Amino acid sequence: MDQFVHWNQLLAHAISFAVFFFLVRGAFMAIIYPPMKERRDRIQAEYDRIEQEKAAVAGLKQEYEAHLKKIEAESRERIQAAVAEGQRVGTELRDLARKEAQEILTRAREDIAMERDKAQVTLRNEVVALAMGIAGKVVQEELTAEKHKKLVDAFLADVEAAG
Repeated sequence: MDQFVHWNQLLAHAISFAVFFFLVRGAFMAIIYPPMKERRDRIQAEYDRIEQEKAAVAGLKQEYEAHLKKIEAESRERIQAAVAEGQRVGTELRDLARKEAQEILTRAREDIAMERDKAQVTLRNEVVALAMGIAGKVVQEELTAEKHKKLVDAFLADVEAAG
């Protein structure tokens, strides 16, 4: 029992194991490798298809984002156009209201002036009638048309100067 390890047996076992390993590997590889290669190819094809679909989805996403940005820009433009239109209409309405107010004010001033003139004429006529009545009673004499006219004109001039 000098030697626990028999080198020649160990070497024989190692060589037979290596030969058996390569024989079994060759036999199994012929049986197992084609289905494994087919499975690997299917997985790679599926992975490539997924990558292509990812790229297509990314392209669609970019296209939709660009479309959304375009729609947002159009909506902003429409809103700005509506605001500008509203401001323009508001300005037009204010200008129209100012013009109408000015026209109403002008007509009112003209009406006031006309009514003032009418009132002055009416007042003058009433004053003349009153003056004639008073003058007729006071003077009790017959006046000529010329004297009468001078008296009335003088009286009216005094009234206008006082008024």
